[in-house]
Amino acid sequence: MKNLIGEKIKALRIERNWSQEHLADLLFISQSAYARMENGQSNAWAVHLERICTVFSITLEEFLFE
Repeated sequence: MKNLIGEKIKALRIERNWSQEHLADLLFISQSAYARMENGQSNAWAVHLERICTVFSITLEEFLFE
């Protein structure tokens, strides 16, 4: 699951031409913490899920099921 979520976040980030550092800033986390989420090495995305959806202007359902 961690890898699938990480791939989804990465795809959304790349669609917007954002760097990892830029997205990390929007999530109020360090770039290294963000990189671990994107690479599937961390479950921290669960803590930041609401903010991730807000930053990408998507609903939770869109994030999880599309």
